Amino acid sequence: MLRFSGGAPFMKKRIAQISFRAGCLVSVMAPIAAVVVYPRAKWLFGFVPIGVALLIYHKLTAKGPTPQEVADHAERLLSGAAWAWDVDDYEHLNPKDPALNDLWRGTMAVGGLPEQWTRLDKDKQAEMRDIIRKLRQMRANNR
Repeated sequence: MLRFSGGAPFMKKRIAQISFRAGCLVSVMAPIAAVVVYPRAKWLFGFVPIGVALLIYHKLTAKGPTPQEVADHAERLLSGAAWAWDVDDYEHLNPKDPALNDLWRGTMAVGGLPEQWTRLDKDKQAEMRDIIRKLRQMRANNR
């Protein structure tokens, strides 16, 4: 059974992500629906480029995950305290920082698929904990 152990900052970030994506979806879909309902309102298509521009802006300015976030994600998955979409979120992190990306890929190489991490043998779990420790040290060195 999956349970939540992420804390308030995790939920705030998740709510912000969902709100942003929902707003972009509405800005694209609402004008299309409005043109079907009221065909003379062609000016409503002006909102579609705004939604596309917001998506592009978000993609270009989005910050990658911090070493602490990657370590917390990995720890939750390894301990079995993952919640909802944690596995998919972790698989799609793809950090921009090369050193962080190497450690993130290292967790995938050692543990395989994140949903199987709870069933790893003791040696593999020790390797995973070592990578998580390196992630946390990386955060401490970047302060």
